[in-house]
Parts: sequence; structure tokens; C-alpha cells
Amino acid sequence: MENSVYFLFANPFKPDTILAAKDLAEQLINHGADVVLDAWLHDKLGIGRGMSLHEIHRPMSAIVSFGGDGTLLRTIPTAAEHHIPVLGINMGHIGFLMETDIHHLSEAAERLLRHEYDVEQRMMLSASIPGHGDFLIMNDISLMRGQNPSSVEVIAYANDEKIFRVHGDGILISTPTGTTGYSISAGGPVISPLLDCITVIPVCSHVLHQRPVVLPPDQIIKLHMAPEGERTNQISMDGQISIPIKEKIEVTIKQADKRARFIRFSKQQFLCRLRKKQAEWSIE
Repeated sequence: MENSVYFLFANPFKPDTILAAKDLAEQLINHGADVVLDAWLHDKLGIGRGMSLHEIHRPMSAIVSFGGDGTLLRTIPTAAEHHIPVLGINMGHIGFLMETDIHHLSEAAERLLRHEYDVEQRMMLSASIPGHGDFLIMNDISLMRGQNPSSVEVIAYANDEKIFRVHGDGILISTPTGTTGYSISAGGPVISPLLDCITVIPVCSHVLHQRPVVLPPDQIIKLHMAPEGERTNQISMDGQISIPIKEKIEVTIKQADKRARFIRFSKQQFLCRLRKKQAEWSIE
């Protein structure tokens, strides 16, 4: 137990996450574990140790995220870089990636401390954006018109073979995990996270016969976009990072050599969860 180190990460815009994080931190500390809290959270609670997510430089036993899918997604790139499994405590609305909720914190603490869980690995994408760097992506990356009122033109290639030229809102590239996010709203297929593949989805294309394309994971995707005049387009990743684009650009996307690692207390039933979430989404 003395070698167990847990990093707690929470959504600062949800006050109840602070109390939940405090509860779990105290349980872990009382059992001899080392608890590190995100810097702002440590300032609030004054327990454990404080550290920014981006300051993590070595493996930890787990990263525990309190909030919704968006909060969890912010932890994934750092976790994947250091091969750290993540546990999602659902305190949001969707919670498609989450494993448990605040009503089962004691059970979660016990299972973490005893290492009584499985680790599910999922494919990620790597995106290279000239002038901005390389990024790890859990769900999706999109090249879109952003706040530009006019349609944008994006050309997509797979291993230098042209897929299509989109005139419309843009193009979305998704992992299987991401197909239950923005992708499903854009008319893309739902793909089991057990598969490794890349989905290319035209968003609101003026060409009506253009449809999503599912490609093998070894394909290298290149997206070309050239904003017109002074207009600004946008690259968005996992709904967390947004980059304004004013110049002609080529973005290269491929399967990442890192994989996301999710802590699972029970066997995942993807189709059952999908049906349940879709039923929740349909409630007004």
C-alpha cells in the first residue's frame, strides 16, 4: 500500500466534485496511500500533495477523475504518456466513459487499494499540426469552419489516396471510442471500442452522397484546409483544445503508439450501455 500513489483530478466548475474528491482522498490516505491532488484542488482541501496534471513525470497507480466525460478526457493524454490507468467517477450528464459514481466511493477506494480491477485499453490517435505540435487524441479531431459563417473546403486523404473533398462545416476524424460522441451527432456509425479503426466523417457536406468512411488503423490520414481571405477556421480536439486557423494547413493523423487505459470494476457491456445512454438522451 505504501507504494500506491493516486492523482485526483476534478471539474472546478462543479462544486460537488470537491467534496467527493475530499471523501476519496481521506479514505485512501487513511489506508496508507500517497494522494496527489490537482493544484487548485489541493489549495481548496489542504490534504495530500499538490501538483498540476502536466507536472506528472512518472507512473502512478491511477488517476481518478471526478466530473463527466469532458473532465476525464482532459486527463487521458497525460495518463497515456505515462501508462497510467484512469478511473472515472461520474458527476456529469453523459458519463459514457465513466466507471462508477459518488454513491460507490467506498467500494471504489477498496478496490483501488486492493488492485481489484481490470484495465481496458483503447486506441488513440496522434495528430501533427504544423506550427502547433503533436497531440494525443482519445475521441476525435475536427477541421471545421468555426465561427466563420461560410462553408469550408477540406480535402481528406488516406495513405495519399483521396477520400473526398468536403464543402460544408468540415471533417471529423474519430476513434471507435469517439463514435458515441460528436461523431454520432454528425451521422457517423457507432463502432465498438474493442475494434481498432479510424472513421472519417463529412460534417454537413453540400455533397449529399458523401458518407462516413471507416478505415484500417494503419492508414495515415492527411487533411488539407485553406481558409479564404481573412476568415478563420478551427481545429478542435476532444472538445478540449481549439486552435484557430487562418493559413493553409495540412494536418497528419494516425494511430497513436500510446493507448488509453481505463480501470474497470466489471465487464464492459458496450451495447447495453449504448442503449441506456440513448434512452437517457431521448428524455426531454
